[in-house]
Amino acid sequence: MKRLTRQLPGLAQWLPRLRWQLVHWQQTLGFWGVLALGAMAGTLVIKLTLIVPPLEQDALRRQELQTAIAERPQDVQVTEPAAVEKLPSAQAFATRLEKILTLIQQQGFSIDQTTLSYSTPGDSELQRLDIEIPLAGTYPALRQALAAVVQEPAVRIENLRLERKEIDAAQLTINLKLSVLGVIE
Repeated sequence: MKRLTRQLPGLAQWLPRLRWQLVHWQQTLGFWGVLALGAMAGTLVIKLTLIVPPLEQDALRRQELQTAIAERPQDVQVTEPAAVEKLPSAQAFATRLEKILTLIQQQGFSIDQTTLSYSTPGDSELQRLDIEIPLAGTYPALRQALAAVVQEPAVRIENLRLERKEIDAAQLTINLKLSVLGVIE
């Protein structure tokens, strides 16, 4: 304490007053009150020294970037993504569905029923056809059918569920869900 008063001569006259004030606050507020007051003061110091200066620097940097962007306006042309331009038309869903079903039947599967549902994902100019096909067959035939189906453009396997009645049975009960994308023209 003596070293501190030698380094800061004006502090020597304020030190007894500060000690008296601290004792007065402790008697008035109690231990928990002084602790809460210290926490609030610590929070204020942290905010003023560690949080506010970087926020001000960020605001200045953001303002500089906005003025730089405003000085150089660019001509923006909205174009379709290349992937969308390569997609087949949604009008061709019937022929594409027929081709997919033919590819599956060529592997020895018989298709008795399919469940179809159309949807438009988001605000895009795409239409989606969801196809659910129950099948029964062998695992190698299923692999060959799936390999042929995924070669088709804009076709994705959404879900595949395989079930075997017995561990040694060669026949599988298969539930295949595909989605086909097409561009709305």
